Amino acid sequence: MKKQPALALIELDSIPCGILTADAMLKEAPISILKSGTVHNGKYLILLGGSVASVEMAFSKGLAKGHEHLLDAVFLPDIHPSVYAACLGERQTCGSEALSVIEMATVAAILQSADAAVKGAKVELVELRLADDLGGKSIAIYSGKVEAVEMALNLSEQALDNREIILSQSIIPSVDPELAEQINTSSYFSKTDLAQLNQGE
Repeated sequence: MKKQPALALIELDSIPCGILTADAMLKEAPISILKSGTVHNGKYLILLGGSVASVEMAFSKGLAKGHEHLLDAVFLPDIHPSVYAACLGERQTCGSEALSVIEMATVAAILQSADAAVKGAKVELVELRLADDLGGKSIAIYSGKVEAVEMALNLSEQALDNREIILSQSIIPSVDPELAEQINTSSYFSKTDLAQLNQGE
């Protein structure tokens, strides 16, 4: 997977406007639409990548075209490789170290905060979950030493202008190995065998 230098995401509450906006952005500058389409609770997301100048031009066009239906947006001119990979679906594994989890109301907010977190804290970005099967919400899971995952949450908060968009967060100082195994398989309830948890009881 080739990493693009810059990445941006626009989050809209209208599907027709979302398709119109994506078309306008593609016609504005030589960018790639990495993903676009509907997600849970009827939102439309447009994720684009390319050179910094091209993405900035297309992003500005998208904001103007979709402003009446805009929920959130983010432009990341120097996105961290792990965030780029995670937002395209790549996952990392966690061990028995500490975990921190943060939940936000929008996808743009989780991308902005995750980029700040992994650039400033020595953590692994285990997973990003973006809207689908979350009612439009988003989560990030970080793994590392306790002080590192705490710093990741602090940096996530500091990266946002509106901290009310943060819905909840937690820190587990030493994650149970069985739970770590489940998370490494999937954080989706339907894709894991939860009956295996605490078999010894």
